[in-house]
Amino acid sequence: MSETQFTLKLHFAIHRKLVMHLCEKIKPHGFSRGEFPFLVRLLKKGDGISQKEICEDINISKSTTSKMINKLVDEGYLRMEKDPDDRRVKRVYLTDKKYEIEDIVSEIESEVDDFLFKDFSQVDRERYIRYLHRIQENIEDVVEQ
Repeated sequence: MSETQFTLKLHFAIHRKLVMHLCEKIKPHGFSRGEFPFLVRLLKKGDGISQKEICEDINISKSTTSKMINKLVDEGYLRMEKDPDDRRVKRVYLTDKKYEIEDIVSEIESEVDDFLFKDFSQVDRERYIRYLHRIQENIEDVVEQ
């Protein structure tokens, strides 16, 4: 097996296991695999964004985004408002239920952080994160989103 094949296999395995773990963690809270990154995006980067912006940020289709928004509105996590400057655009906002989500996200992030970086020195951790950023930039230079 070549170094490239090994690296790709390792990336896929890590991604698969991490997604499986996250799915198990969010399942008791009633969130789907797709809804969780959506809600985290709104929590971390702020709400009041358009459906189009969400699609671009988390790289999901317009129809999938629309379905998730409708479901999360029905469940009381989101509300929609027309943009005052462009009445064709609807803005997505978290409701007061965001405090429940914040606690869940914080707990999951802390746990994942603990096991991902177990036995890493602070220097190794920072170096790894820098490498991941460089890899992401390299991919973005080649792959259009």
